[in-house]
This record gives sequence, structure tokens and C-alpha cells, in this order.
Amino acid sequence: MAQGIIGEIQKLSREREKILAREGTHHTEDGDGRRVAQIDHDLQVLWDLRRRELAGENVNLKEDYYDRYVVDPGDDAPGR
Repeated sequence: MAQGIIGEIQKLSREREKILAREGTHHTEDGDGRRVAQIDHDLQVLWDLRRRELAGENVNLKEDYYDRYVVDPGDDAPGR
């Protein structure tokens, strides 16, 4: 499943870069800010799923629906 997770990370990263490049030329569209925020959230979740997978956990994108997934680094996270 690594290709699925990595593939999704690559797809979202490209979309994010495209939006930010458009923003850099002052040609934003309605909803760009919200979309970038959603992509950032999804990327955070996908990287967490990838780390869990590398740690030996069985991860499935279809079962681990990342739109509803919240990453909580805990009280001892750096910067808290």
C-alpha cells in the first residue's frame, strides 16, 4: 500500500504547489486558501499513515479515511 500513500502524497503536493504558484502571480481563485488548508491537513495525515506503515502497522487508505482523521501529536510534542 506504500505506493498508494506515496502516490497520494505526490498528487496532493503537486496540487498544493500549483495553487501556491498561482497565488504567487496574484491569480488566486475562490477557495484556494481553504483548499491549501485541506491539502495541508491531508498531507499531515498521509505522512502519519506512512510512518505507521513503516513501523509495521497494517494501513489501508480506504479503511483509514483521512478526511475524518485528526493528527494529535500529544502534550509532549515539540513546540507545546
